[in-house]
Amino acid sequence: MVLDYSKWDNLEISDDSDVEIHPNIEKGTFIRLRQQKIRQDRENRAAEINNLQTEIKLNRDLMAQISALRAGIEAETTQEFSDRLLDWMAVIERQTKFLKRREDEAKRGIPPAVPTVDEMMDGLILRVQEELVASGKARAEISEKQAETVKLFAKHLENLKNRESEANKRIESIQKEQRLHISADDVSKEGFSKTIITKSDKEKKTVKTKTVEVLNPHVLEISEAQDEIKKSTKENVEIIKNEPEDEEEILELSAINKKFAELKTMSQSQDFILSNIQIINEKNSDQIFAHAFQLQMEGKHSLAKQYVKQALIITYILKMGSYGTKVFFSKVEQAGSPAHNLFYGDLEQKYNHITERCKVIQAEQAEEDVVESIQLQTDNPDNQIRIFIPDENVEEQAEQYKLYKSLPEGFQQALRVGTIDEINKSLATMSGKQAEDVLAICGEGGFLVIDEEILV
Repeated sequence: MVLDYSKWDNLEISDDSDVEIHPNIEKGTFIRLRQQKIRQDRENRAAEINNLQTEIKLNRDLMAQISALRAGIEAETTQEFSDRLLDWMAVIERQTKFLKRREDEAKRGIPPAVPTVDEMMDGLILRVQEELVASGKARAEISEKQAETVKLFAKHLENLKNRESEANKRIESIQKEQRLHISADDVSKEGFSKTIITKSDKEKKTVKTKTVEVLNPHVLEISEAQDEIKKSTKENVEIIKNEPEDEEEILELSAINKKFAELKTMSQSQDFILSNIQIINEKNSDQIFAHAFQLQMEGKHSLAKQYVKQALIITYILKMGSYGTKVFFSKVEQAGSPAHNLFYGDLEQKYNHITERCKVIQAEQAEEDVVESIQLQTDNPDNQIRIFIPDENVEEQAEQYKLYKSLPEGFQQALRVGTIDEINKSLATMSGKQAEDVLAICGEGGFLVIDEEILV
């Protein structure tokens, strides 16, 4: 029987006595250096394979999260994506702290630890936001930013797939090289192994319980259930009592909210919040937003936008948590930063929404006013209409003249013309409420009379 020794062909022996050495080099020193190099090469190959395998595993977990995140962003509405961008401001702060910690460790000579999947996702989100700013889409419409963000995540996902392919090729190359330099450990295996562990018996513990014997054991169960019902009912009543009863009271602007809403600069806002931290709640933000809407309806456009900005400051800090005040202002005040672009882009979007909504409401009110316009008419065409205009020179008619002068100029002119058609033309230019007020003044002053009946 012929023995096959081919498996020993690539056996690498560090202390081979048959090796030829230069006469000027000591054989023992040469062998020791060769041993050190062979062992170092083996360790380097094993460490590189281990690092690559770890990287592949992390990248696969990362790709799964990126795919889920990308799919989620694609399915979101523009408002949901805007809220997601707001949440990412906290990611920027975490990633900044992480990078600073890695830099400090590098200065102290501490080898960097393998980042977790969450830390890698934070870094990727920060990088995507920076690429979004670099692409010029940071100030674009929210739908365009959403589409660009999806593209950027798709690009990074493709890069990770390519990196996994490169890592697998590198592992195959290293393993192929390993097979050319096998050691005794590679061709030998453990025959058998036996381990004996002696465990002590667990001590038996005696547990004593006290049982109270009663005539009707179901009474205790019923009593406990009633106690639970009473406790639950009490909690529910307390919750209902704490709920606000009037929505108008919630939206009424308080003095402290009015003072904060009229602050012009970010530094003033920051100092005010640090001194009055209780202002950071959703109720105050809703009050300021509602008042901004009212100001826009009144035509005070710049002040309305100022109120929207201050309400957004409260909303952003509220979402960032108790330590978000200083972080928010430090990020937003950096012109051109992702946080700055996100905040002021959101401000423009919210204000434009209020502007468009006010236009729609004003148009609806104008249509209602046209529909509600009041016209005078008589059931009997033979009825005579008489118009009375007080004389300003007559002392007894002073009060009536004051009422007459309070009427709109156009309606005064219609009364002086003295026809019902002219009066109706003037009333048609007024809203229903304004026409009612005018006729009420006419009834109080006795300016319009039909067959001795005063029109009101």
